[in-house]
Amino acid sequence: MPFAISKKYENIDWINLNLTDDASKDWSMGISIIEDRFKSRFFNHINLIKNDEFSGFLTMSIDCLLIETLMQFYLGIENTETNYRGEQWKSFKDFLIYSKHFNADFSTNKKCKIFYQHFRCGLLHQAQTKHKSRIKINQSNFVVLANSTNIDEGLIIDRKQFHDKLILEFEDYIQRLKDNKDNFQGQNLRIKAIDKMNLICV
Repeated sequence: MPFAISKKYENIDWINLNLTDDASKDWSMGISIIEDRFKSRFFNHINLIKNDEFSGFLTMSIDCLLIETLMQFYLGIENTETNYRGEQWKSFKDFLIYSKHFNADFSTNKKCKIFYQHFRCGLLHQAQTKHKSRIKINQSNFVVLANSTNIDEGLIIDRKQFHDKLILEFEDYIQRLKDNKDNFQGQNLRIKAIDKMNLICV
């Protein structure tokens, strides 16, 4: 039974491409479907609220969903929790450390884990950031420590810069699909995209 997978496309549009390898002539359409899914489910909605003074909570929550979704596409998996065997923070660590847009500010496992615990888990499970971690807008530095002598107290993150970097990461992903490149584990991104989209559509 057909169902919508994005604003423009239904699952049947993907299935009918019959993508089975990384060299199909239909990859241009396949990439368009993936791009539309991300934009219509995530980016377009953030664009509507991102300038509101009080949208930091919602914007960062959606951005955390985006990170998990991108990781699922990078790895061709149904969910990150199963793939990372209950250590889901490592999926965020891999994303932040292997992204050229984030790794300068998230260069250690500790910092990545604090982000996962204080932001992703705090927003999802408690509807707030944890400890002294805060979401700000228009601060000069992208990420600063809430306490310069104790990282465990939290991070203060500029959510505009965070989202802008996530846009760049997504644009890079789409370009890597077009160029038929590999993921950070040396696996073909198109094959992993097939795996993920088939989980969604079939």
